[in-house]
Amino acid sequence: MPSVAVCIPTYNQAAYLEGAVQSAYGQNWQGLEVWLSDDASTDTTPALVSRLEQQYPDLRAFRQERNLGMSGNPRWILRQPRTTYIAKLDSDDLLAADYLPVLVELLQKHPEAGYAHAAVQQIDEEGRVTRIRRLARPTGFQSAEESLQALVSGYRVAANICLFRREALVSVDYLKLDMDFCDDWDLAVRLADAGWGNVYSSQILAAYRVWDTAQQVRFRRKADELGGMIRVFEESLIPAFKRRGWDVAPLTRQRIQLALLHATVLDAPAFSTAEREQIVALLRELGESAELTRRLVLMGLGLGPLLRTHNRAWLWSKDRLKQLLALRQS
Repeated sequence: MPSVAVCIPTYNQAAYLEGAVQSAYGQNWQGLEVWLSDDASTDTTPALVSRLEQQYPDLRAFRQERNLGMSGNPRWILRQPRTTYIAKLDSDDLLAADYLPVLVELLQKHPEAGYAHAAVQQIDEEGRVTRIRRLARPTGFQSAEESLQALVSGYRVAANICLFRREALVSVDYLKLDMDFCDDWDLAVRLADAGWGNVYSSQILAAYRVWDTAQQVRFRRKADELGGMIRVFEESLIPAFKRRGWDVAPLTRQRIQLALLHATVLDAPAFSTAEREQIVALLRELGESAELTRRLVLMGLGLGPLLRTHNRAWLWSKDRLKQLLALRQS
């Protein structure tokens, strides 16, 4: 059996960490390595990790002396194992028992695939299943060029619970150190640019937790998210397209669509006038257009709720279409 590690970066998620570790050890895989990196948590995580080390003597647990951040801690832990394959599992998510057997088999079958991913259950804070997330593509391999084209519209996974080929991670130097948002999307783009495809299973192999608090818009988070999107296009997608002599017009169109979609955050009551001005500047940098200018005017007139309803309806119809396509391909 090829060597495999499950890497669990964590920060202040003591309520969920034990479940993530248990799901890693519940894998049907001999010789599995489980790595855990506590990013200087201030909750009860240290005490929990001490107990987990007693329960699982081979757990490779580390505590960072200082907080490395949302990209720094995952980058650090992914660089530690020397196994053939490395799974990244956020500490509030869960793996199904067959996650590794199914995805390792796919990676073994497709040596040109840099990572594998699967359909997932979406769960809430209490672990209740709220939806099934599948991609509108069948189980199987997607080439690097196909992947690069698909990544124009975003990170093309059902959820960010991926099994990586270590060789592929090394070839692109892992996650970027200073990119706290959209770093996984950026990694997928750089892997495709480096010639790595990916492989997908339509089987439900993990549980991905979505918190209700994630719906609450905070300035710093939204600013970092928009900045991350800009960097994916400027630093990774545009250079990759230009290296291939591809038309970058689809990238421009997608940037405009993303700016329009995210403009509806501007009526968040927690934003100050200065913060709104910064968000507007980031939206314009992401995707300046006449339509964005009109949307900003509509937001200023208090039509944000109507625009958000339109966005939700569009996203719902898009999600339903994906589900129907997935059913037809299964």
